[in-house]
Amino acid sequence: MTARESAAQPEKSEARDRTALIAAYREGLGLAAVVVTDGPEGICIAVGEPRGDPSAVPGHARWWCRRRTDAERVATGGTALLQRRHTKDGATAAATAILDAMEAVAAAAKRLGVALCCDDDVALEAGRIIARIDREIEVLRRAGGLNSINRAYKSYRIETSGRGDKVLPYAQWFNKYRQNLLRELAAALRYR
Repeated sequence: MTARESAAQPEKSEARDRTALIAAYREGLGLAAVVVTDGPEGICIAVGEPRGDPSAVPGHARWWCRRRTDAERVATGGTALLQRRHTKDGATAAATAILDAMEAVAAAAKRLGVALCCDDDVALEAGRIIARIDREIEVLRRAGGLNSINRAYKSYRIETSGRGDKVLPYAQWFNKYRQNLLRELAAALRYR
């Protein structure tokens, strides 16, 4: 492995960890995605709930809604608008159809009073909370207050190895701990 490759490994790991944390934030908030996809049946506006990386849902565009019911309403409204436009205008080129679908989603959301967030908006919100969690953990670490977390890892390790399962290294376990903490905090924010 070259020096360049070994330097890239931590960056990939950090990017994976951040993606997992953002996914945990979306899951905790219960966000639902409205996606514009180009499939075998043509351009489609649908509701999707990808886990992990946002690229898990193939699409030309994706927005997030706070509630699944809102996402379903926007997708239904956008589809109706798109169908009316295509019926009126006749067949359109694929690129135009995608833009029409994106405009239909935006128009439906506006008409329904549903706020849409893009991936960057969600990542920015999650980043603020991630930074706050990391600051709090650092304060605890400096004050020697991570004893309860370390005891939880020890219990996990004993229980898991007692079952004969593979034990995660502390760093991986701690990342999952942070994800769960972020998921719980986001769930608490869901109804505010």
